[in-house]
Amino acid sequence: MIQRKQTLWLALIFFICISSVWINIPFREIEGQLDGKVIEDALASVGFAKTEITIAKGRVKTHDNTFLKYCMLVMGLAALGSIFLFKQRQKQLLIGKVIYGLVAVMLFLMYYYGWSERYVDLEPDSQIIISVLFPLIIIWANFKAMAGIKHDESLVKSYDRIR
Repeated sequence: MIQRKQTLWLALIFFICISSVWINIPFREIEGQLDGKVIEDALASVGFAKTEITIAKGRVKTHDNTFLKYCMLVMGLAALGSIFLFKQRQKQLLIGKVIYGLVAVMLFLMYYYGWSERYVDLEPDSQIIISVLFPLIIIWANFKAMAGIKHDESLVKSYDRIR
């Protein structure tokens, strides 16, 4: 049923994924200097949709984090689709397992875009932002949603035994 608890957990996954891509919430900021023709100050803000590098408080370069963006969108749309499959609980559980796989891919891509890429050359100073906890929140919400789906499935089976 749409008004069950797992709907709220799946809706939380949907809103986290869609808002983090749409608003481009950063999960890491790197401050340092670029060593080109002239050493310039640079600030890189690594977000879920794109990375913005501000050089010498004037020029801005952007890089799309394409795979991370699409991974987040697919995860959000899978959670939304799972909400409306309330009569097909086995498919909901399968989508929950797919969401776990997408979270693993998202963690790898966050590492790739946030920590393995070099945005500044000299004296990097890095800050991790609270939105780095989004994958943990998604894992917890998906766990709670799958527990609710399994509870509903066992409830339906017990009613079938009574008849």
